[in-house]
Amino acid sequence: MNILFVTPFFPPQTGGVATYLEDIRRSLSDRGHHVVVLRSGDSDKITPCPHNNSGLVYQFYMRPAWFPATPMKGLAATSYFFFPTLWRLGRFLADHKIEIVCLEYPLPNVFYFRLLRFWKRFKLLVGIHGDDVLSLHLLRESEQQIVRRCIRRNDWLLAHSASLLSQTEKIVGGLTANRSYLPYGVNTEGLRKAARDGNSHRALPVGPYVLTVAKLHERKGVDILLQAVHKIKSKVDGCRFVIAGDGPEEPRLRKMAKDLEIDDMVMFLGEVQGEDIPRLVSQCEFFLLPSRSEPFGIVLLEAMTFEKAIVATNVGGIPEFVTTGHNGVLVPSCDVDALASEIEHMLADKELRSRLGACGLRLVLQQYDYRNLVVRYEQLFETVLMSGRT
Repeated sequence: MNILFVTPFFPPQTGGVATYLEDIRRSLSDRGHHVVVLRSGDSDKITPCPHNNSGLVYQFYMRPAWFPATPMKGLAATSYFFFPTLWRLGRFLADHKIEIVCLEYPLPNVFYFRLLRFWKRFKLLVGIHGDDVLSLHLLRESEQQIVRRCIRRNDWLLAHSASLLSQTEKIVGGLTANRSYLPYGVNTEGLRKAARDGNSHRALPVGPYVLTVAKLHERKGVDILLQAVHKIKSKVDGCRFVIAGDGPEEPRLRKMAKDLEIDDMVMFLGEVQGEDIPRLVSQCEFFLLPSRSEPFGIVLLEAMTFEKAIVATNVGGIPEFVTTGHNGVLVPSCDVDALASEIEHMLADKELRSRLGACGLRLVLQQYDYRNLVVRYEQLFETVLMSGRT
């Protein structure tokens, strides 16, 4: 099959969407498929991405239909580049003989592909990942309508958790029967190799630590974690809580840690490159994710790859693969007392951490390693190719 992934997120960017797309691209390519990626860029021409040496990752600037800050100039620019953009995209599809276009994390500028379907023969799959749906209300009304039509009118809609698919039906509505969900996966072999042989120059924290990897947005619940640490700080002496990730909440969270007098126990690493994360995960005591909402939580699978027990919140897609007493512990969202209690319990019981971690690894190897999971994606793409257009 000849498949094109169109996305605003791809390595060297970090995050779940970028990680998923690089892993699924590599897995499908290894099985003989022609897989091309078109990521957001600054060029008006489709050019190879300088950050990737595969030769099949390109970048291109697709102008949205509306520029709120400078509406007249924006409209003029979009009008001027409209037909050249369509022509370049159409030529690109023809050159690579693309059969399926996967719009991953649809934004308002994806309307070009809906127009191309009037004279180009390809199937259109829309992949939703979380904030593209859950934060849809933050867009202007006209932009919301473009994204809603994209999600409703396609050959297939793919979510990565049952929870997100259900939320999309409520938020967007009008979905066709051609929809399903498939989980994210992990490249277990690649993650272990990166932890073992990586060229990271970042020093590991000294002494035992509990790890959280997250973009510092309000929905990630790191403020709840800080309150929980404050509650048990006298009982977990000697252990640090390491938070890897940057974001708009970072200044407030750093101040909060200082105000709670736990800044000596909490270590903010800021932005961490993707190649540094496996080594950080491999050496932690257990992994903690206190999110208020979480469409899936791919970082939890990465932690389970290193036999790490999980403490997370019972939200979104997390309970679809984390089970209390089996591979981790789930607590209610925003419950400081419950989170503090489970952190204390997990730190005190090494045998429990070991048992939960071993179960987590088995689960990942059986169901979420891309060496096995890629077959399910192949089957989905074959179904899409045989489906009628909506």
